[in-house]
Amino acid sequence: MEPVSRQAANFRTILGARPWLQAVLLTAAVATILSPSLGAGFVWDDFSQIVDSPTIADPTAPGRYFSLNVVESYGSEGRGADGVDTYRPLFFITMWLVHKINGADPFWFHLAVLTAHLGVGLLLWTAARRWVESNLAAAGVFLAFTLHPVTAEAFLWASAVSEPMAAAGLLGSVLILDRWCGRDRTNIVAATIAGLVMLLGLLAKEAVLTALPVVSLFLWRVRGVRLRALLGPWIAVAVFLALRVHALSGLQATGSGVGQRTDALRNFPVLILDGLRAMLSLWPVGIRHLYWDYRDLSWAASLGAAAIVLVLFALAWRFRRRLPLTPTALGVTTCMMVPVALIATVPGWGGFGRYLYLPWGFTALAAAEIGRRLIRRLDERAPRLRWTVTAVVLVFLSVETLGLRHALEVYHSQENLARASVELEPHAPDGWEWLGNHYVEIDDPANAARCYSRALAIAPGLYRPRHNLAATLLHLGRPAEALEHERIAETGHGFSANGCFVTVSALIQLGRLYEAAERLLIGLDRAPDDPQLRGLQTRLLADHPDPDGYRNWLEAQLAAAPDRAAAAVIRPLLR
Repeated sequence: MEPVSRQAANFRTILGARPWLQAVLLTAAVATILSPSLGAGFVWDDFSQIVDSPTIADPTAPGRYFSLNVVESYGSEGRGADGVDTYRPLFFITMWLVHKINGADPFWFHLAVLTAHLGVGLLLWTAARRWVESNLAAAGVFLAFTLHPVTAEAFLWASAVSEPMAAAGLLGSVLILDRWCGRDRTNIVAATIAGLVMLLGLLAKEAVLTALPVVSLFLWRVRGVRLRALLGPWIAVAVFLALRVHALSGLQATGSGVGQRTDALRNFPVLILDGLRAMLSLWPVGIRHLYWDYRDLSWAASLGAAAIVLVLFALAWRFRRRLPLTPTALGVTTCMMVPVALIATVPGWGGFGRYLYLPWGFTALAAAEIGRRLIRRLDERAPRLRWTVTAVVLVFLSVETLGLRHALEVYHSQENLARASVELEPHAPDGWEWLGNHYVEIDDPANAARCYSRALAIAPGLYRPRHNLAATLLHLGRPAEALEHERIAETGHGFSANGCFVTVSALIQLGRLYEAAERLLIGLDRAPDDPQLRGLQTRLLADHPDPDGYRNWLEAQLAAAPDRAAAAVIRPLLR
């Protein structure tokens, strides 16, 4: 029987001769580890983008997605939180295609995002084999990237597929250029294909655009790709921006006010360090709401973070010839934090791990490069300590796997995600609101009211928890309190059909029927097609203690203003 060391050497030889075998084994292992995610339910934005979306089953939707922003694409109106505007038609086409398999079945959506994530892992594995020139380093990069518990936010919930799709677009484009447009040659066909792949990534999620300048510099200066070959991806950027301008009437995403941009500038250096810490420490796991973390950030902390970032860049530049992936990884992380700094100024905009998805890929490549360099140095000066690098990697991967187990639990259901958000950020209202929504679903209005109240104690100006609290208090038989909360919500945020429904229902419970009728008329004028308000009108007509008097009152109101929108709803009910 061969000694163990010889068997290991033979196995490494086989993997070196047949790299595809290593890729298959790694993919199978990670797919097995991540397979519990296939049994998870829908969480977070899945409900608006998949479950409740009126466009996802519309056969005409794929063509229209190219002329809509994200909010309009899933069937709502306007823009996102505080005017955030994004454009991702290919992402919604993917959701539409997955929906055609078996409707809103979470299994198929989770399978789609898992497949995309494994594909990105294989692209990074390929990059590591080329750039670090080590099969073992490539395996380490694949495992470290695919099992990260913080960036799991980008692959453990159903509608997160935009992140790996965008990353695959950038990495695929880069690897095509690196393979066929290297030193002393420019393959026009390859450059064109690289541009098309980059365009697909941008149409899935535009944020990868910010990484392209750094990656282009790496390809040109380090990998010898000629500038004319790089025109492919940059032409793709121009095409994407033209499509976005045509669809969204401009390029602005958010950050129009001077105050918001100033806050983003203050957040920026801290976000860079926060991102590096999260990638290397494997914490925190779960949804962070960055606005609440950064709203009280001081300029002194920002300047201190900026000084540390500058030191890191100086060190990366100092060793750029021996470790070219290190400044590239730091540059990608820095550039991709630019849009995050802006959305960190938006209340209620959640997530952080998903924004680290592509930065972690390049950071893992840089770590593999550093590890290989250290092993070579130890081989020369202290061969007995060579094992320490491997030990550090194994410990990191072990801790990472433990963190991933927790992440799989967190993203398994909306209840788990809500509880994890409360534990992670008790100072943020969003987790409390989500937990309140869960209690509503299981018919526990008392606990729901407590959660909504806790959210409002943190952020009194938020609309959704206040409206939800009003609806819950109405359910608990406390109409006066419900009416007051809805009044505050409408004063701060204007009319909504749901708010009008709660207000009218509370007035009915309080016996203020003609006041309820007046408020309902106003609501039907503004939202004549709302089924809840139409139902209330039918209920008032049927249950009013003075039906004849109420009908006469309605007739008089409609006669005084016959063209009002409510008339089209009420007149058929009076016949």
